Amino acid sequence: MKVLKVFLVLLLLAAACSGGGWWYLENQKVRLELYSPDMGAIFFNDRKTKTVSIYSKDDVLMYRKVYERSDDLPANLPQDIYTLLEFAGKNYFNCEKPDTEDELKLLKTYEISPAGLDDCIVLYEAEKAAYMYRDDAHYNLVLWKTAADLLKMHGRNGIYDAYMQTAYMQSDLWGLESASLFYLDRSAEFADESQILWLMSVLTLNTLPYENMEIFLRRTGEFAEYMIEQGRTSYRDAVRVPVEYNINKLTDNYPQYTSLILEEMERRGFQPSGEVVVTSGLNLDTIEKAKEAIAERMPLVPDGANIVLAVVNIEDGSVEALAANNRFRFRTMQMKRQIGSTFKPMVYLTAFNNGFRPNQLITDKPYEYKNHGKPYHPANFEDYYMGVIPLRKGLVFSLNNATIRLAMLTGLPKVAETAEMLGMNYDVKPYLAMPLGIFPLTVQNVAQVYSVIGGYGLRKDSGLVLSIRNTKGEPLYYVKRSPEQIVSPVSAYQILHIMQDVPRIGTARGTGLLPGTAAKTGTTDDYKDAWTAAIAPPYAIVAWVGFDDHRSMGEEATGGGLAAPVIAAFQKRMWNEWQKIDFNIPPGVVLKDVDYYSGVLPGDACTSQKTYTEAFAEDNIPEPCVRSAVEPLNTENTNKGQ
Repeated sequence: MKVLKVFLVLLLLAAACSGGGWWYLENQKVRLELYSPDMGAIFFNDRKTKTVSIYSKDDVLMYRKVYERSDDLPANLPQDIYTLLEFAGKNYFNCEKPDTEDELKLLKTYEISPAGLDDCIVLYEAEKAAYMYRDDAHYNLVLWKTAADLLKMHGRNGIYDAYMQTAYMQSDLWGLESASLFYLDRSAEFADESQILWLMSVLTLNTLPYENMEIFLRRTGEFAEYMIEQGRTSYRDAVRVPVEYNINKLTDNYPQYTSLILEEMERRGFQPSGEVVVTSGLNLDTIEKAKEAIAERMPLVPDGANIVLAVVNIEDGSVEALAANNRFRFRTMQMKRQIGSTFKPMVYLTAFNNGFRPNQLITDKPYEYKNHGKPYHPANFEDYYMGVIPLRKGLVFSLNNATIRLAMLTGLPKVAETAEMLGMNYDVKPYLAMPLGIFPLTVQNVAQVYSVIGGYGLRKDSGLVLSIRNTKGEPLYYVKRSPEQIVSPVSAYQILHIMQDVPRIGTARGTGLLPGTAAKTGTTDDYKDAWTAAIAPPYAIVAWVGFDDHRSMGEEATGGGLAAPVIAAFQKRMWNEWQKIDFNIPPGVVLKDVDYYSGVLPGDACTSQKTYTEAFAEDNIPEPCVRSAVEPLNTENTNKGQ
């Protein structure tokens, strides 16, 4: 009787355990049926291609950097890729496969098909879908159920597609297609057998060949051997074919220029996002011609002296060429030298913009000024003075005293303000010596300033970058200064009209500059710096010659003698030698013949045997036969300066 009681107790316990197990299994089954993994997560890809490509104005690729690349997988990939992925998923990765007898029974209990669950790639994608259940006590069961569901929904190849779309392929490349396009320069859709072996080895090893060639060759050999076993005998030869691939994600064919472009972009706050296509104003053909001009003139400058050439396109404001015999970045962008008489057009431009006329008379003679209580005696070059002259001659012949006199009559602060508004990167002070260009600027900056004069007073945003767009051609935001009219087009044209006489009869005569070129030379004290700035549409061109240590180049080293011929050599390469430079006459300008010596406009009461053509503002044309001066010609010549 006692034994029977024990048996009944054990029977009840067994029934209870059986019922509890059944209840537990049914509960888990219900949980698996109700669970909700993110099945779309395997296709989620937040990677976006991030590249910066820089092209020159003449459409030459100068620079390309892949910050990150992610390309869409082609619709039709070679079947061999899928075959190798299945082989790799079963043999080369570690994952929680259901491979024990108990785990396989568990799958059967919960009606989960084991087909495909021996593939780590499938399970890896299932992990992405079931990420929210990672802390579940029965996570493996959830993972396997998710993998089985994914296989039903997308098939093995669909899961492989998701994997290949997001796999990291080194060098900031994401996805098989990105790797194929970048490394092999062709779509994976058209990869041959040797390239397929290469891509699959990168994909499964997470390494490039040069990082461990021995392991890489072993992997490609194993892949080839497997494919041969599958009847793909062509892989017997494919494994022996070396694959040419690109391991440099940076193309930088012109680093001295692209570094400047990238710095300008950073300085203006541009942050690359997506695929960025930068068009630079630099023209490689123009740069080459600038270099050739420098090379031609180098033997003709003092031994050890340097030459710099800067070219700005007036029409779009871009810096089209920068060149130097050496130390390129320093000489074009950083080196600052006194600009000398290349500043003088700013004085005359300010005067004309404030109502002065180019035919008005001024006295060019030695003046004495009181500068903070001390006498200041500016002198002309070689102590040559022209007496009473029309204003234009002060600029054509670069007369210091006439120019300082005009600057004082116009207002030194006004001249300084005009210079800064034209774009001079210097705090120009209204000193008496200011009109003689005693302050330093870079060669590029001088060219940018002259481009405003050449653009009829319209200051455009001048730099190395013309535009930044995406691959669809849509403009991307890039901080640029809006065009601004600094002086009237009429005043700017009057300066250009006068400067055309500098190569013809002035300080740049006989230098080879093309007829019609508007130019201004500059020579600093002791012949340390030789400058010429020229305007020949569509370009503003500036040349500088000098020593790094500020030594004198000798008394023959003038702007006209050394710098102007550099521009002439450049012009020969840009235009033919018979080219004549012309300027459009803006509205509001009236051309009149005036007397060569007095600037008087002939009329019924006066005639002239020698005349030249002068440009006047239509609302400021002088009366015929009136000898007009900017001040009474008998004015005391000693004045207090600032």
